Amino acid sequence: MTGSDPRAAEGNSQHDNALDALLATMHRRLGTAVVDRLNTHGGPPELRTPDLALDRLLAATHRATGHAVSHRLSRNDYANQRDSALQASLGPRGHLVRRPATIRVKYREGALRLVHNYWPFDLAEAMRTAVRIVQNLCDLLDDSTQPLSSADTAVEQLREHLESISRRPQPHRSQTAPSDLDYLNTVESILADPAERLADELHSIRELLDEELASSVTALQATGRSYLFGVGAVAQDLIDDLIHGCKHADALAKVVAEVERASNNFIGADLTNAKLDDVPLEGILWDATTLWPAHWETRVRRASLPSDEEQGVLVIAAKGCDSVVHADA
Repeated sequence: MTGSDPRAAEGNSQHDNALDALLATMHRRLGTAVVDRLNTHGGPPELRTPDLALDRLLAATHRATGHAVSHRLSRNDYANQRDSALQASLGPRGHLVRRPATIRVKYREGALRLVHNYWPFDLAEAMRTAVRIVQNLCDLLDDSTQPLSSADTAVEQLREHLESISRRPQPHRSQTAPSDLDYLNTVESILADPAERLADELHSIRELLDEELASSVTALQATGRSYLFGVGAVAQDLIDDLIHGCKHADALAKVVAEVERASNNFIGADLTNAKLDDVPLEGILWDATTLWPAHWETRVRRASLPSDEEQGVLVIAAKGCDSVVHADA
């Protein structure tokens, strides 16, 4: 009787793991396509219209595939955890512009509203301003000609600045639908992730400021400059934390730019089946290859101006031209 080959068993396990990950990925992408198709037609179909038979077939196939994939992935908890981590790394980031143009324009207003909630002003620059305030505080403490009372003023300036950053709306993840299927939930999910990390970092930074730096600076009034070393160490810790927070702000800025690009860039897009009556179109970029619904192209041209993007790209403005603007303008 011969024992089994451990290397062969390991190879089979890796093959199964790769297949599990592939099944889960394909199931997620199929679900996204089905939801986008249904939303393009106004939502879940009524079971009466023959033209929506394909929608019903896709939805039924997606459910059946989901049961099969769930059964396979539930064979052991380790595989589930591994695949969950993999799906997170393969998440919706970078894929918004690949969603159908009709979906992106349909939910454009909601997506841009989410952007404003999570990015009401330039948080990245605000974090860098906080770093400069602490650096200025360190320079002030090192300058023996400056009164120590000036340090209290700098600490209060930093506290007010951090409070203004923290007053933005708190991150919130919608629980109404799977975040990787519904478009607006996808947008909220990718915005919330870096925003939550930035919020956590800001909370720790404000605790360090209030519990350590502020009290240490106040104590200098009584102890004098002989205790500056301890204050400088706390200030450097605060700078390090703020620089780390800048990375989260930069990550959020990249996601914001992605959402704005998906919401505004319709160059070469096919919008012939889009319903635009209630969609705010101001700020949309388009060109001669963009396809509009019937009777819409002339209206769009009259509301458009040449953009600064590149030759032939137009932008829909609040107040357009008196005459039709050509895409090669």
